[in-house]
Amino acid sequence: MAPWGRLLWAVYLRVEDVIVAQILRSPTFHRGVRRVHRHVEDIRYGRDPNDPLRPGEATAEQKGSSGFFKHFVEELRNQARGKPTEPPPAPPRK
Repeated sequence: MAPWGRLLWAVYLRVEDVIVAQILRSPTFHRGVRRVHRHVEDIRYGRDPNDPLRPGEATAEQKGSSGFFKHFVEELRNQARGKPTEPPPAPPRK
């Protein structure tokens, strides 16, 4: 291999090491890995009933409501009928 080829390969390996080190130091990376691991463990072994509820689980919406999509379709229907939604009230005067 040509000397410049070895040099380029060495530079490539150094850059790769730096990138991997930065990723491994990142808390965002570890948070993502933790979430994936927890999800896989829940699928493989089931959820531990003694675990506390995760954020958003206690206040989950009913299964029938679709939130934004339902509101969006309702707005489109109102516009097609020519009956626009009432704008929010004006702020009180001082």
